[in-house]
Amino acid sequence: MTTRVAGTDRAERYRSEVAPPPPDLDHLVDGIRERSERAFSDLHRIMADGLVSYAYGTLRDRQAAEDAVQQAFLELARTSSSFRGDGRSLRSWLYRAVRFNCLDEVRRRARHPEQPTADLPDPPTTGIEPDLGIDPELDAAMAELTERQRSIIVLKHVLGFSGAEIAGIVGTNRAAVYAAAARAERHLRRSLAPVGSAGPPASQEAEER
Repeated sequence: MTTRVAGTDRAERYRSEVAPPPPDLDHLVDGIRERSERAFSDLHRIMADGLVSYAYGTLRDRQAAEDAVQQAFLELARTSSSFRGDGRSLRSWLYRAVRFNCLDEVRRRARHPEQPTADLPDPPTTGIEPDLGIDPELDAAMAELTERQRSIIVLKHVLGFSGAEIAGIVGTNRAAVYAAAARAERHLRRSLAPVGSAGPPASQEAEER
């Protein structure tokens, strides 16, 4: 049985209103391999905003997200001559590199937690930057997901990656991607259901697993 997921419906609407179609990067691949300054400039112009938004979903800090993206471009510059693939592969490479940088930053913060400062405003507590126009209820529900679930939902419903592409970015297989997406979508459906709604019956939940 196919069930419409409230949370992912909202994410799809955000995608149609905000996110552009996946960019065609094929024309930049040769220039990237040759370390062309123009090619890197064009790639950054096309990809940076989406990459920063993706990083923000994990780090919840705009400057740290921008740093993660900048580091990914530096890594690409160092290894670009050995890059093998087309424009879609290049796009996936960048998102994978940004995710690894974000996870490194999360681990660094865990090892060296910063002391809160009384005179500074509290950091955002949701997964997507407030001024991006995201439904606040969806934003709060997304923040309750694990980092991997949130990554998969954003990559699938906001950025339009295929299951195979997502598997490559998060370092797993398609079956695990689909299972994580299903769990995250069930959470979003429950979190975003109208007050008093009973939600799907247990038999339907079991069928969806």
